[in-house]
Amino acid sequence: MNWGGDWMDHSVEHAPRELLGSGQVGYVFDLLKANVVRSRRTMAFVLIGFEGEFEAGETEDQICARLVKSVRMTDAVFSAALPGECGLLMPQSGKEEAAAFLRRFSKELRSAGTTEIRAAVLEVQHPGLSFEQSLDLARGGLVEAAASGETVAFVDAGLGRRTETVKVSVLDPDPLFREALSMSIGSLRVPSVELDVRTFGDGLDLLESGWTASWHPHLVILNDVLPKQNGLDVLHALRQMPNEQKFTVLMMTRRNSEEDMIYAYESGTDEYLVKPFNLRLFEAQVKRLLARLWS
Repeated sequence: MNWGGDWMDHSVEHAPRELLGSGQVGYVFDLLKANVVRSRRTMAFVLIGFEGEFEAGETEDQICARLVKSVRMTDAVFSAALPGECGLLMPQSGKEEAAAFLRRFSKELRSAGTTEIRAAVLEVQHPGLSFEQSLDLARGGLVEAAASGETVAFVDAGLGRRTETVKVSVLDPDPLFREALSMSIGSLRVPSVELDVRTFGDGLDLLESGWTASWHPHLVILNDVLPKQNGLDVLHALRQMPNEQKFTVLMMTRRNSEEDMIYAYESGTDEYLVKPFNLRLFEAQVKRLLARLWS
């Protein structure tokens, strides 16, 4: 995620923004968490603790206000209720990205001669993690950061992503080949993912089956040449569906010219695999595509 070159330039105009109070932040946390679950992304929960005296005349509230000006417009800064604390919710951000921002913010404060900070960061991924639990865990992380002398401490909430079903469709006219691919996919073990695999001998069979109608993430592995409705036609049909973003498409082909590849990518395929291919390479690509669903 990119803040842009002037992310720390306080001369940049911002829409009026305020520090979230303790009565607001729980509601905002739940809204952002719901989007985390729906979009299969992470949210970084950050708790910042101030140390020492405020040497440049800034108060604790003013430093929190400085933080508000420094974060992205999509982030939310909140009052953590206890003196010497300030919190930050960073949707669509992981712990490493949050830590990088915190180190830059800490450097800015040191340059201004203001104060030192410690911070605890945890990733919110599971719908069962509440704001109160996150705050308690982060306060424990602040203690660890102070004890270790580190600017940032990472906290494990003990709740990973919830297990989610991912549909997989294999389309190929050769029954033995598609069965081999189905067995290969069924043997894969991907954290927090349960695979539901079906095979089809033709694109029309898939489109008329009703198998594409649910909200589940859907990996479609299709040959470009099929008897009734070929792979590119299926690809176009999937990309024209209202919820087309749920589909991840891996196209298999014997054509390896640059023109064919460019056309396939421009038509909406996510990956392109030239036959014949090594089965281990195929499995590696499928695992990569599945991992990409959770960014």
